[in-house]
Amino acid sequence: MSLRRHIDEIRYEDGAWPLWRWDRNVRYLAKSLLHVRRPRTVADAAHFAAVHRYLAESPLTRGAADTTITAVGDLMWIRSGFDDCLSSGVRAALAGEILFANLETPVDPLRPVPRLTYETLHYNAPPEYLRAFAGTAARRVFSLCNNHALDQGADGLARTRDVVTRDPAHVCVGGPDAADAVASVPGALRIGVLACTYAINHIERDPPAGIPVLQFGSEVHAADWGRIAALVAAARAAGPDLVIAMPHWGFEYEYWPDARVRADAYRLIKLGVDVVLGSSPHVLQPIEPVSIDGADPGCPTQVTRGGPPRVGLIAYSLGNFLSIMPTLACRTGAVLRLGLRLVDGAWSVGHIAVVPTFCGRRVGRERWLDAGVVTVDEAPAPAAARVHAREILGAALVVGSAEVSRSGSGSGS
Repeated sequence: MSLRRHIDEIRYEDGAWPLWRWDRNVRYLAKSLLHVRRPRTVADAAHFAAVHRYLAESPLTRGAADTTITAVGDLMWIRSGFDDCLSSGVRAALAGEILFANLETPVDPLRPVPRLTYETLHYNAPPEYLRAFAGTAARRVFSLCNNHALDQGADGLARTRDVVTRDPAHVCVGGPDAADAVASVPGALRIGVLACTYAINHIERDPPAGIPVLQFGSEVHAADWGRIAALVAAARAAGPDLVIAMPHWGFEYEYWPDARVRADAYRLIKLGVDVVLGSSPHVLQPIEPVSIDGADPGCPTQVTRGGPPRVGLIAYSLGNFLSIMPTLACRTGAVLRLGLRLVDGAWSVGHIAVVPTFCGRRVGRERWLDAGVVTVDEAPAPAAARVHAREILGAALVVGSAEVSRSGSGSGS
């Protein structure tokens, strides 16, 4: 086995091992620095090449919208600089009716926030982290369904949900109770949201009822599709106009989802999900439009489920939005701007654009320990971040912050 293959084939998610297994730890550390940069099979490569060609020619990159929602990937523990971590360009890109984000750290005001360690196995952030998003989208949806949900214990999870929901502009999905796994986003467009995670760190017994553990795309574990169907049905009841799933899934440091992950994503769409907003790999992965019930015969991905034709979307991973991870790909994220249209009584994706971002310590900040995020148009983002985003997402999707301003940024509060 070649060294490259030795690194590419290791997946902690499907084969967790103890700290004393230094051989596997070294392989995984190498994967975290070198990454899995190419599709695993010729078929995977051909599929995403077809998706990029479609996006280059599709009206989805030029279409109109009745309302705009935005989404980002992982909001991780960043050590310090929580309250003003967003640049002006990022704030403009986040503007819209609703913002969706994976909150991959507890926000427990009764526990200390770690600051002096290089990395921590038990994340925590102050409430200022959430206040940084005030004035972006009119409503902000934060998912707690990720592997760090129990970093501050079950009581920390409950307190995090309480802190998130204190702001009337916030919606929280995930928490201690079973009903927390689904949320309803109020507004003229009735949206139901469900969230889940592949695994949870520090777990000692059964997971919290409101943090569903569902292992999509695994060749080792079987996902509970009965439970998934029930969650989708509950989300549809909570928001009959549009259902959005926020799975914390996939495999870290891999740029291209494989056939198993894609098959499970299509099955989610078939069950009734309209938009999938994925997180967890810590790097960007492709965005794939889906033609539902023949909405667009030219789309490479077709799903039949019965009902009005509409265009859906799978964002496999929007990467890290805020992080102190070191590699360029782990510092390159994206703001997905999704324009929705009401067509023949059904809400459908009408426009897709992505504003690539760059994050890390001292990014747009004066103090060395403070972390921040900027658009790739802003200093000090390197040109390589835009090149990387275009390679993974497709050149037609990637826009600059100035283009967002010219086209109108939507509502904010």
